[in-house]
Amino acid sequence: MRCVSVITAWCWPQRLGAWCGHAPELEIDLALANIGLDLLGQARNFLSYAAELAGSGDEDTLAYGRDERQYGNLLLVEQPNGNFADTIARQFFIDAWHVALFTRLVNSRDAQIAAIAAKGLKEVRYHLRFSRGWLERLGNGTEVSAQKMQQAVDDLWRFTGGVVPRRRAGDCPC
Repeated sequence: MRCVSVITAWCWPQRLGAWCGHAPELEIDLALANIGLDLLGQARNFLSYAAELAGSGDEDTLAYGRDERQYGNLLLVEQPNGNFADTIARQFFIDAWHVALFTRLVNSRDAQIAAIAAKGLKEVRYHLRFSRGWLERLGNGTEVSAQKMQQAVDDLWRFTGGVVPRRRAGDCPC
């Protein structure tokens, strides 16, 4: 099973966690940590349900008990954290993707997936407001912050091709 969105939600919080104690302000530090925790919770919900459907193992087995070829995530989350503008640009791209994904998943024929997505949609909409706000603040701020924000968008844009991954037979619906 290859669950791009779940593994992305499992990996990206690790990158966000690296900002703990290093973000420009304590409030941002806490916001990024909370976004990471929300994403881990969403991943856990999907993985627990997938384990239930599989009838064996648990979320940890699904998350960690596979070989490297069975992992799939957006290349966007593999990029170095860089500066704060890099993290905000990447967070914005991921948030926009999550909102679009969860908006579709709330209409799933599977009631459990729809329920997980409905709860997650509230969270990812908040995440998008946060990242959009900072993207605009930095982009419309000083000349230096605008340059850094534009450079971050330019540098990360090439990795957004995976934001709409092609589904293959056998991929999980998450």
